[in-house]
This record gives sequence, structure tokens and C-alpha cells, in this order.
Amino acid sequence: MLASFDPVALDQACADLCQQAEPIRNSQLGDNLARPDWHHHHDHFLDSNPNVLWKETLAHGEKIGLGTRDYELVTVR
Repeated sequence: MLASFDPVALDQACADLCQQAEPIRNSQLGDNLARPDWHHHHDHFLDSNPNVLWKETLAHGEKIGLGTRDYELVTVR
């Protein structure tokens, strides 16, 4: 679970953790990556849907002052 008072930083942290995750076999992402003709974007979101503009969305949120994409991940046990 992640939490932040900064919605842009929170979304960036979630996206970064998703990018680090191992793709699940028999999922849309896993199936796409297994296809020999698939153009690998090295981005889980783009490899799931090449039409998504997730980076631009976070950049726009930062530009209009909703928050920052910089964050510090703190583990609480």
C-alpha cells in the first residue's frame, strides 16, 4: 500500500513499482511480450496498451501544480 499527500508523487511511485514487477503469464501484458512479432517498449503500460499516455499525464499534473514526480519511498513495518 502506498500513501502520500502529493497525488502526482503517489502516481509516479505506483507506476515505478508496476514497472519493476514481473509480468504475469497469461495476462494481456504477458501475452503481448510472448508474441514474437511484438514491438517491446520496455514499459509495462505501453506493452499492455501502446496508446496510453501515462508519462504525459504525470508531467501535465506536475506542470499545473498538482504535485511533483519526485518522491522518497519509505517502508513502514
